[in-house]
Amino acid sequence: MMTRLASCLLWVLAVFPRKLSQTLGKFIGWLNYRIGTRVAKISQENILLCCPELSPVEQKQLVLRSLQHTAQTMLETPAVWLGSRARLESWFESVANEKALTDAIGTKKGVIVLLPHLGNWELFNVYFARHGSMTALYHPPRQAYLQPIMRGIRERFGNELVATNKKGLARLFRCLEAGGVVTILPDQVPSSGIFSSFFGMQALTDVLIPRLIKRTGARVVAITVERGSDGRFVVHCREPEPEIFDDDEEVAVRGMNKTIEVCVRQSLAQYQWEYKRFRERPAGEKKIYRFNKPEEYHPPH
Repeated sequence: MMTRLASCLLWVLAVFPRKLSQTLGKFIGWLNYRIGTRVAKISQENILLCCPELSPVEQKQLVLRSLQHTAQTMLETPAVWLGSRARLESWFESVANEKALTDAIGTKKGVIVLLPHLGNWELFNVYFARHGSMTALYHPPRQAYLQPIMRGIRERFGNELVATNKKGLARLFRCLEAGGVVTILPDQVPSSGIFSSFFGMQALTDVLIPRLIKRTGARVVAITVERGSDGRFVVHCREPEPEIFDDDEEVAVRGMNKTIEVCVRQSLAQYQWEYKRFRERPAGEKKIYRFNKPEEYHPPH
């Protein structure tokens, strides 16, 4: 029953024109901001920690814009999941530095795509279909009834999803060794890893990507799908920081985080600051994201 209801809701949202979804998203983001919802507080905390160089007014403006972009992503995504490829191709404005991706694929040594939570990352599946198929790590949703929907959606362009378990990781290695493309969202909080700098903050970071690189010799490309001025999307392909290839795992992880940070700094407002990236802290450090007092949130007047 829940699967059917969820599917119906997705289909209703999927028929919304892109501009309508973006307009509604902008309003929902503003509403979250004015009310001071939990996601607004998380965004504010992250931006205060990561962007101290901004003035208080600039920080508040960034919180608002981030909430709006995140809401836009949420409302665009049903169409991205269910819309026709022809319809979704019209959403793209241009591709910047695509040669970084095509050259990496051309080496036949395997490619790891770093896909941070910036812009509308779900659109990457549509864009990459121009180049073939890929293998991606899959985190099953907490709501079990969504699992069959999600798998069907994300595999519809010929992609392969693998679970975050021993069998799935072995499949990633085999894919890269065969010269394939693997896509990983590198800015999630892992169950284990090492602490490394991200925007000057210590963030628990997965070591999987440096280990994949070291074992397979794969190339790496960072890709983001960002909204342009007219609401259509620009795909950016970027070379990673060279440290990501270092044999020292700590240096490689730091290079990976720096690569993500470089991407984010190109479009700060489109990053998902609503995510609790720093919820795990090094031993002895106090927890972040504790919002017990109303005065801890300060929207503008």
